[in-house]
Amino acid sequence: ESIRIPLLMRYPRLIKKGAQRDQMVLTVDLAPTLLEVAGVKSPSVMQGHSLLPLLTKNGPALRDAFLIEYYTDTVFPRMKNMGYQAVRTPESKYIHYVDLKGMDELYDLKHDPYEMHNRIAESDAAPALTQMKGELTRLLRETGGRSRDKEALAQ
Repeated sequence: ESIRIPLLMRYPRLIKKGAQRDQMVLTVDLAPTLLEVAGVKSPSVMQGHSLLPLLTKNGPALRDAFLIEYYTDTVFPRMKNMGYQAVRTPESKYIHYVDLKGMDELYDLKHDPYEMHNRIAESDAAPALTQMKGELTRLLRETGGRSRDKEALAQ
């Protein structure tokens, strides 16, 4: 749930009062949005997408998935070996723990939005797991990241 935070914006010239959107956006989208509003082109190396298409009307989604990474924290002993790489889509979330074997998680967010039921070991979830592992690999490649555990993602 910590990655599902509402974004509130107010700009009366572009955003209709009370407008709501369901598309996934990220904080990296804020800089390209502000640059576009200011009439400045975003540098090609900048990650993120301008939110302008969503501010003026309920446009298409800016992305169909996004990457989440957390590296092992060495300050707090309870967080040792808790690093993960994850991918979230509107329907699912897959979490791959890079330091803990056999602890991966897969959630069906449409039917289980609070992530109470890990479906990783369910046979009928195998197609979704394969798809999410593929998405994670794709996003790591696109962002210049790399899987720290190629074996687990290949399974």
